[in-house]
Amino acid sequence: MATLKEILKSANPGLAELTEHLDRLKDEERINQVVELNKADQIKLWELSEKGKALSLDYLVPAGAKLLEPYPFEGKNSLPLYTRFQKVFYRTSEGIIGGYNNSPVAWLVGWGYYVAEQSWKNPRELAVNYMKQPKEKPAGWPEIKPNTAGFSRFVYDSTVDFLRWVSPEVVIGRAFRRGEQEMPNWFVLCRKIPRQ
Repeated sequence: MATLKEILKSANPGLAELTEHLDRLKDEERINQVVELNKADQIKLWELSEKGKALSLDYLVPAGAKLLEPYPFEGKNSLPLYTRFQKVFYRTSEGIIGGYNNSPVAWLVGWGYYVAEQSWKNPRELAVNYMKQPKEKPAGWPEIKPNTAGFSRFVYDSTVDFLRWVSPEVVIGRAFRRGEQEMPNWFVLCRKIPRQ
């Protein structure tokens, strides 16, 4: 069976074909194939997903989830170094979806706390907004610090990531400066613990 990467490199892949392929995979294999994608693959997936299903915040954290319960997604970005990371989402007592980036360079650039919200650019997409931060976090997590401080400002300050649906477990994202100016950065996320 072809891999996700191989399907993306084929002549005319369609989003439905990619979705069906991802849905057939076992959980660990799905994560492995998603984090294998390079920048060119991610750009193509972003373009193919433009007309994908609409995303709601319940996609990230189910409506009935316990407060501050983490929902991790394994990620791979298009940067040249330190490409693997996790985005971990949770619901606060105010009903806000917050989260942070679990990255091997978090010790240097910070944890990049954010608020997820419905996109104001495209109602089919979600926005991961680093210009907003949650007021609460799960116990034992790192302190919430402004994304304007220290080295965080070079990575997270004024950044909004937009997410598009690929499958029930996978989304593709692209970074924008202040949610308006395209940045040359893409990433793909795969749910670590599939929904029951």
